Amino acid sequence: MPPESNKPNKRAQARERAAAAYAAEQAKAKRKRQYLIGGLVLVIIAAAVGIGIAVQHHVNQVNSSPANGKLIYPAGTVDGGLAIPYGSNENAKTTLTIYEDFRCPYCKEAESMFKPIYTSYADAGKIKVRFHIVNLIDQNDGGTGSIQAGNAAACAQDVGNAKFKAYHDVLFANQPNESDDAFASNPTLISYAKQVSGLVSSSFESCVNSGKYQPWVVKNYDALKTAENGSVSTPDYLINGTRYQLTTQSASVQEAAFTAALDKAIAAAG
Repeated sequence: MPPESNKPNKRAQARERAAAAYAAEQAKAKRKRQYLIGGLVLVIIAAAVGIGIAVQHHVNQVNSSPANGKLIYPAGTVDGGLAIPYGSNENAKTTLTIYEDFRCPYCKEAESMFKPIYTSYADAGKIKVRFHIVNLIDQNDGGTGSIQAGNAAACAQDVGNAKFKAYHDVLFANQPNESDDAFASNPTLISYAKQVSGLVSSSFESCVNSGKYQPWVVKNYDALKTAENGSVSTPDYLINGTRYQLTTQSASVQEAAFTAALDKAIAAAG
């Protein structure tokens, strides 16, 4: 076993590697947006050579999915029903807004750097946090793990805000590889929910299996797409409505900068 004194350094190194990887995700998302038109052309060509029936079958499945159902808002949501709040002081003048996807690896890395900071500030009543859960990875890479995990998190919010936050953290802690759509399994999502005391019940399981909040996840994605003028990326952090720029600097530098940005916003708000 390594000496205890090496552990903080190893954690810092891991965070720094994660921070450096963030730029790669942004480049990847940009490439995917650039290739979108080409991808659509390939789909049309494929349809012309006999795959049209399979494509139509997929469309029919999507159109009948819970994601296209009635828009229902989770209990206790704010800001037009799209945000899940967190913090001890809803009257705090500084708001941190976070758009994230449970399948997004760089959302997880941002959490590893910033969660201890924003959680301590929110718990102390200095800021209030607004979580917006989106399905960007599903949109880019296919699959349904983002929207199903988002739905499950919304079901946890119905049980209680503390249950949502705890389950939110469990999902990121157990995030699969981006290419592994493990969160597309409701039994898997329910199994992880058992790590949160008092969360799992027949009503919670029914909520997860129904997909009732999938349209809510899509609505959040659409809101982010509109806010970013059609160019969507996650994670997206905003402090009092102003986008906080994530960088490829070391984790320690980013953590210090994030703390300073929050302190500056709090001071400016008075």
